Amino acid sequence: MKLIRIIPTLLVSNNLLVKGEKFKDHSYVGDVYNAVKIFSEKKAHEIIITDISARKKNEIFDIELIKKIKNEIFIPLTIGGGINTLDQASRIIDQGVEKISLNSILYENTKIIEKIANKFGCQSVVASVDVRKIDNENKIYFNNGEKISNLSLINYLKDLENLGAGEILLTSIDNEGKKIGFDLELYKMIENNVNLPIIAAGGAFNLASFEELFNNTEISAASAGATFVFYGPRKAVLINYPNSDTIDKIMNKYEKNK
Repeated sequence: MKLIRIIPTLLVSNNLLVKGEKFKDHSYVGDVYNAVKIFSEKKAHEIIITDISARKKNEIFDIELIKKIKNEIFIPLTIGGGINTLDQASRIIDQGVEKISLNSILYENTKIIEKIANKFGCQSVVASVDVRKIDNENKIYFNNGEKISNLSLINYLKDLENLGAGEILLTSIDNEGKKIGFDLELYKMIENNVNLPIIAAGGAFNLASFEELFNNTEISAASAGATFVFYGPRKAVLINYPNSDTIDKIMNKYEKNK
């Protein structure tokens, strides 16, 4: 049985919930605290929250906001944004946060993964990797899609695994926020070369997008933002998440297809 995880991914800027497309044009959506409470009430498998403004402010995710969130929710939480040191990661995890997500700092210092994993365990470290296709080649980007690297995607993912990352959040920048479905080609390629669990991100349109991913790859975890905060072609704000019966049906359908 594939134990699937369907994960809301929320973006925060200056403590406000925002959403954009292809890592650009972020607009205000609402109050992140209220959104997280709703996802917890709906028993989401877990939540990933990234502060996209933290690095520019040279800060980490607001600790007081983390405390407020952790006092209200009862599902696993991953926090990312602006984390540069073991001490900063410790401050976040000490609030009861299950995992921290690292991205931009890995351009300069991948050893931070090893330090955090040694202190808190590999399961506490999510390496966030953002890719965009350039001339049909998956290029890795850092700093919210602003800095391109020459790293080989497969080699980089293997390095992250060897350093102690517990899982990879792999986002297709081209699909992010577009609601056009997951980049199946990307994830099929990755699953044949990397042993770490992968969280697919970028492009989910509706539950059918998740089913397509789960039924056509070995990946069992996927995240989305727009799907869970918007409704309809005019993008009316509506925090939503499938109920447990719906998720059970997806799992059962997967089993039958296998």
